[in-house]
Amino acid sequence: YTLSGVVTRHFPKHLLPAKADLAWGSVTRVVSSQLRFERLGVETSLAYNLLQKVTYLAVVFVLLPLMIWTGFAMSPTLVSIFPGFVTVLGGQQSARTIHFFAADLLVLFLLVHIVMVYVAGFRSRTGAMITGHSTARGEHP
Repeated sequence: YTLSGVVTRHFPKHLLPAKADLAWGSVTRVVSSQLRFERLGVETSLAYNLLQKVTYLAVVFVLLPLMIWTGFAMSPTLVSIFPGFVTVLGGQQSARTIHFFAADLLVLFLLVHIVMVYVAGFRSRTGAMITGHSTARGEHP
């Protein structure tokens, strides 16, 4: 996924927040609408909002690499060959703690993701994810 996103420039085109998205008023509007579970209009739902962009970037470029790195740091075989894996993290216990906090955040991401798909319209969103074609009127894949 990461390699494909880099090659096709998906990350800078679709996930890198614009300066306008980072304005305080825009941030508070997006956060408040998400906390109220507001249904988005068709035009709004076709693009990533600020929270989605930041969350996806954090998952892909922070949490998943951190999970891999800390997983390697917990492996005695790899640590015997590359002791720096665990030294940089502050020891195996620190690596284990970081690993499980990152795992908790990934599970939280998954649960929130499922709830947001349900709020946005489970049947149409799931069908669009599977087939690549949107079923709601006015939507474009």
